[in-house]
Amino acid sequence: MKNIFLIGLPSSGKSTLGKKLARILDYRFVDMDKLIEKDQHMTIHEIFTQKGEPYFREVESRILKNTIENRRVVIATGGGAPCFFDNMDFIKKNGISIFLDVHHVELAKRIQNHGKDDRPLLSGAASLEKELEQKYQQRLPYYSQADYTISGDSEASQLAAIVRPLL
Repeated sequence: MKNIFLIGLPSSGKSTLGKKLARILDYRFVDMDKLIEKDQHMTIHEIFTQKGEPYFREVESRILKNTIENRRVVIATGGGAPCFFDNMDFIKKNGISIFLDVHHVELAKRIQNHGKDDRPLLSGAASLEKELEQKYQQRLPYYSQADYTISGDSEASQLAAIVRPLL
C-alpha cells in the first residue's frame, strides 16, 4: 500500500482533509509539523525564530525521508516541504502526491480565523493575501508536479474515490 502525501500552502486543509482521508482508507495520519516539533522539542515558530529557516528545512527534509519506513500513511507535509532539497522527487517516488489548491483569498480568511501565530513565514505580513499569492507563485512549480490537484473544498470521500484504485 502506498503512502499519500498532501501538499499545499498553509491552511489549505492538509491536516483536516488528511485525517478524514486516513479514516476512510484505514490509514494512519501523520502531520509533519507535529513530527518536527516532537523531534526538536520546540514549536515550528520557535525553530524558525531561534535556529532559522535553513535549519528548519534540513530537519523537515530528514523527517520527510524517514516516512518511507511507514506504509499506509497519509502525510500532511509542511507548505514549503516540496520546495527544498529533492523533497518533491522523494514524494513522487514514494507515494501518491496530491496538491490541495486553494485560492489565496480563502487561505487568508482561514489563517485569520485560525488566530494562532504558527505560520512563521507569514507572520507580520502587511497584506496576508498578497504574501500568500507570492508564496503560491513561488511554490507552484513544485506543487504542479503532484500526481493530482484538487480544489480546497473537496471532500475526503471524493479524494478517497480518486486514490483508492491506485493503492
